[in-house]
Amino acid sequence: MDIVLGASGHVGGTVARRLLEQGRPVTVVLHRPEQAAAWSARGASVAVLDVHDTAALTTAFCKARRAFLLNPPASPSLDVDREERRTIQSILDAVRGASLEKIVVQSTYGAQDNPHCGDLGSLYTFEQGAREMGVPLCVVRAAYFMSN
Repeated sequence: MDIVLGASGHVGGTVARRLLEQGRPVTVVLHRPEQAAAWSARGASVAVLDVHDTAALTTAFCKARRAFLLNPPASPSLDVDREERRTIQSILDAVRGASLEKIVVQSTYGAQDNPHCGDLGSLYTFEQGAREMGVPLCVVRAAYFMSN
């Protein structure tokens, strides 16, 4: 089974739909329960959870063999950099607790090792953390916003 984070958005939603069209079993991770029925109708399994709930995310990942991971954007009303790095840590900890055979990480072209450049720094941290898992990995570094 494949598991997809961000299925309620453009990129994750497209990934999940394409996998379903190929007849692959897919679990979509959603944070809003009202989106579950539409995905169930498409044939997906649904896990409604908060990505900060590492235990719940680990449980979901343990049922999958492959994962498409993206870091959902933090609310602009928060400290975006801190919040996105907290989310990344939860996702990476959940991957660490599962036995995935492959992961795909959605990043961006300009990702770089810099703690003060917003998404570019946090996505670089995401990439590096995923590389340390020892799981076969593909990092998609689309040009900024071109992935949508």
